[in-house]
Amino acid sequence: MRWWGWGRDGRDGPLPEEARAALFSLLGAEDRPPRPVGDAPQPPPPVPLSPPLRSSVDPHERLVHSTGKSSHDLLLLRLARLPHAPDAVLFPGSAAEVAEALAWAAREDVAVIPFGGGTSVVGGVDARRGGHRAAVSLDLGGLSSVGEVDEESGLVEAQCGVLGPDLEARLNARGWSVGHFPQSFEHSTLGGWVATRSAGQNSTRWGKIEHMVAGLRAVTPGGEWTVPALPARASGPELRELLVGSEGQLGVLTDVTLRVHRLPGAMRFSSWFFPCFASGRAALREMMQAGLRPAVLRLSDELETRLHLTLSGADRKLGPRLLRAFGAGSRLDGCHLMAGFEGAGPAGDRVARGEQGHASRIARAGGGFPVGSSPGRHWERERFAHPYLRDRLLDVGVLAETFETATTYARIPALVEAVREALEAPLVMCHLSHAYPDGASLYFTWFADAPDPEQALELWTRTKRAAGEVLAAHGAALSHHHAVGHDHRPFMAVEHGERGMALLRAAKRELDPTGILNPEKLL
Repeated sequence: MRWWGWGRDGRDGPLPEEARAALFSLLGAEDRPPRPVGDAPQPPPPVPLSPPLRSSVDPHERLVHSTGKSSHDLLLLRLARLPHAPDAVLFPGSAAEVAEALAWAAREDVAVIPFGGGTSVVGGVDARRGGHRAAVSLDLGGLSSVGEVDEESGLVEAQCGVLGPDLEARLNARGWSVGHFPQSFEHSTLGGWVATRSAGQNSTRWGKIEHMVAGLRAVTPGGEWTVPALPARASGPELRELLVGSEGQLGVLTDVTLRVHRLPGAMRFSSWFFPCFASGRAALREMMQAGLRPAVLRLSDELETRLHLTLSGADRKLGPRLLRAFGAGSRLDGCHLMAGFEGAGPAGDRVARGEQGHASRIARAGGGFPVGSSPGRHWERERFAHPYLRDRLLDVGVLAETFETATTYARIPALVEAVREALEAPLVMCHLSHAYPDGASLYFTWFADAPDPEQALELWTRTKRAAGEVLAAHGAALSHHHAVGHDHRPFMAVEHGERGMALLRAAKRELDPTGILNPEKLL
């Protein structure tokens, strides 16, 4: 991946001139030419180390393993600042080599930061020493094998360094799918998904990653820990959940047994426009509480709907129809609800068609105006390109950042209003996704005109704090799928309580007594 942004060279997200002009107009700012990205920052001289396995102290290798991909990370890098850098990058090729690396690090007082795809947007892979004399990044890309599918049970065992596209392609070739497609899919790993309790864009039907994990194996400084794959059990608390979402603090995940399903047919998309966010939310809730399980279910507020229409060019085609349907004047202020339906196995398409028809009846009864499948198909084509847009906006001095949460349906209106009041940003948009019968994930995107990178850093810091405070005040989840990392850590005790945090710290002492694993994250 690029050191200065998302993804790889040669690919960028679409940013039509009219969309860019519209965004600057909404911000009340003057358009400006892009700033060129400067030279890469150079890591400081490394602490001399003698790891027991293949490693590198190459400056570029250390740079790309230093941090994640939040706007804060990229602003610092573009200012040629590198607050934390690993003294070496280690490349284990097996669980045994992971164990050897952890034993060596404990003896040598070296912090170990497990590294998958490096896509964290919450400071989860920052190479922080945490008081130890040195730090190394443990790149798990060498653990990438995928076993045979247990077709009778619908299970597969895979190593945690396998990238999302490789895992899915190998399963698809055998007629199976994980069905887990986070926005970071192209660059993230199975281990990263499990360590952060990731959500895929099809999770409303297939579940988040924790629902797919049947068993796993982790290497801790105190030894190996294996949790067997079982469909369910009542033999005490489910200790597997200590490792799912542990963010590399309690052990290094090496192998996971996943629940997989037969490869579905094509996704069946439907879209409706609603007069307002409240009416769209009511239809979404009714779909979920009626027992429907669309793979994708997303409701965008008025601002996000307008921007997506402009970005996709659909405003020219759909705008006049929607204005006539809503009896509006010259401006479209509706909200877009998109649903995608799929089913696995021989009856999968019949199931998808049935759910699609039921959802359409609910949407129409709630005031939704149907606009067909093209918005969904466009979203599916472009869904992994959206992070590139953030970088292109940074190039022209516009700060764009996201955060997400989850709450119950009854609390959504007050939470959305409070977030908009709390943030300094002039533009704040929201969509509901990853829906459940009792609530949904809310994903906020905010924009600010910030041509001065120093001021942008200060604004990012204030906004991150304000977002955490308002989520805590409204009893919402600190994170639904981005995880905790370093950035969200100050609010962990608010959500889990002091007794809960004491239990987590006790697990940390038992599994990592010298505290070498991923310091200053989660705990």
